Amino acid sequence: MSTFINPYYVLPSSLLLIPAVYFLLVQPKKNAKPSAASSTEPPSRGWRDFYAKFQIFLPLLVPKDPVIKKRLIFNHSIVGVCILVARVVRAAKPILMRQIVDTLSSSNPTPCLPWVEVALYALCRNIISHISLSVSNSYRKQAKIDISDLVTSTLYDKLLDQSADYLENKQTGSLYKAVRMSGDHTVEYFQYLVVYQVPTILDVFLALATCWATFDTNMAAGMVVSMTLYAVVFILALKWGKSPNKRMAKLGKNVDHIGYDTILNWQTVAYFNRAAHERSRFASALKKKAAPTAEDIQLLNYPYTVRAFVEAIMAATVSLLACYQIQHSDKSAGDFAMLFEICSDIFSTLDRLLDIFPRADRFLSRSTISSEILKLQPTVQDKPGAPDFTFRDGTIEFNHVTFSYDGERNIVNNVSFTAPGGKTVAIIGESGGGKSTLLKLLCRLYDPTAGSIRIDGQDLRNVRLGSLRDHVSIVPQSVGVFNVTVLENLRYANLTATKEQIEDACRAAALHTHIMSLPKGYDEPVGEKGIKLSGGELQRLAIARALLREAPIVLFDEATSNLDAETEGRVQDYLKKWYSGRTVIIVAHRLATVADADLIISFRDGQMVESGRLDELLARRGYFWNLWNKQRLDWEPPAEEKIYGDDF
Repeated sequence: MSTFINPYYVLPSSLLLIPAVYFLLVQPKKNAKPSAASSTEPPSRGWRDFYAKFQIFLPLLVPKDPVIKKRLIFNHSIVGVCILVARVVRAAKPILMRQIVDTLSSSNPTPCLPWVEVALYALCRNIISHISLSVSNSYRKQAKIDISDLVTSTLYDKLLDQSADYLENKQTGSLYKAVRMSGDHTVEYFQYLVVYQVPTILDVFLALATCWATFDTNMAAGMVVSMTLYAVVFILALKWGKSPNKRMAKLGKNVDHIGYDTILNWQTVAYFNRAAHERSRFASALKKKAAPTAEDIQLLNYPYTVRAFVEAIMAATVSLLACYQIQHSDKSAGDFAMLFEICSDIFSTLDRLLDIFPRADRFLSRSTISSEILKLQPTVQDKPGAPDFTFRDGTIEFNHVTFSYDGERNIVNNVSFTAPGGKTVAIIGESGGGKSTLLKLLCRLYDPTAGSIRIDGQDLRNVRLGSLRDHVSIVPQSVGVFNVTVLENLRYANLTATKEQIEDACRAAALHTHIMSLPKGYDEPVGEKGIKLSGGELQRLAIARALLREAPIVLFDEATSNLDAETEGRVQDYLKKWYSGRTVIIVAHRLATVADADLIISFRDGQMVESGRLDELLARRGYFWNLWNKQRLDWEPPAEEKIYGDDF
């Protein structure tokens, strides 16, 4: 069975030898004595770290879509042809220069001007090279767009697959920026390896072959020694100093975070009159980023200064060797001109070749977050072959459920209860007791640390996550909206909902009249984080979305806490009818809103304190009774023929 060798892997992988030398020689020294400023950062693993990240990104460069794959092959084929043309032109220029000089210095009594050679030299130097470069860049950029979009979409998909424990502990602005920029950074680096480094290596061999063919083995060996010393000195110059790339990248992220956070929370800035404070903070971060230390300046410039000095010495040495051979052999002045042209090109070629080291450093620092995302596996995910969730009557069971965010302090501690299908269950208690966490566990944003949660006898960890969430609708405590129109935010709950269904849901949530008073009605943008809507309007929008969802299991987390009494009463009246046949769990602080619940559970410090119906809990005069009295609510014992009094 034959093995197919993918060219997308072979060329970049072969070039790993070059940065590997750098990371073997330079990075161990750079990490040997970490400074105080960087002592808290984990040490880089040098070339192993580079190779690991390289291997992670490599599969992303080969698209699975056959149309994109064919387009990439075509674009890269054109780039390859342009590279070959450029190599031929680059090899021809020194030879043409030799012929021009030899013709002009000829002792022929009737010399003729080298019109053809001059024309060809000008054509090679200024026209063909520029045309090949222009065509190559054009097709390379087209390929870059395809691969960059592929890398970005892959990272974006991976990010959306992550669990709440990862996303809730990251700076979302810098996280998305890393995802957005990673596509360009990755493609730029890999194209740099293939489009620039491969031709550079060819240029080196062509230059050495020309020197060997024109002069002799000694001259070719002299060029090899010169290039080797040039490369070694440059690598040693890098070895003597630590690149400030990571430090500057960290400072840049700090600037981005401060700027993003300030603009996102501009209302808080205005309320506390802290515009001057934020300007000062932002300016200070910019100053730290823009003002490198004297050591940084030395580290950035030192390798290039040393390289220029060595380049001059090596060029002079090779030129003197050529002069000696010309004087003691039949070599001509044209041969010297050719050699000088080769030397000029070879050192610029080495510049490009050696640039792979700092570029590799930048690639490592830029790809830290994106490579982390690619390696991540969500803590909450489907088991292999997990079946779809099957809804029956919506009975929810918490069986000795314990949960901790940090693995140290339990937010939910050994909680067990059953919410009968089609009934309304209220969970009440003081703030910070873990009530909202129960709803997150029900939506399976997190999995319990211990115990299990079952719906209709099915452990939530054993069913397909998407099918579970399709049966659950939630009105969260913090309503999340997109910076699009009111209509688009409402339709997010049900992508096939008609305009009439949306309007009916908004009427039920007492929101339709307000929406119609907006300048563009349902087509009015809500602003970032819903800034154009009040807290009560956002809650009513979330209630309307829950109604549109038409899910058989509904979760309300302080769903009406920002509504006035009259609006809340109208919404509650509709919801009580809508609850029929649905399993509803309500988290609330205002006890009057849950008085009609079929079951009320008192929750304190992550534990169940008591449970029962309203009259039963008040009769016990326990934790619920104390909360009821604190809110100064009236209650009359129910008559025998009914459960609740007329006040409810």
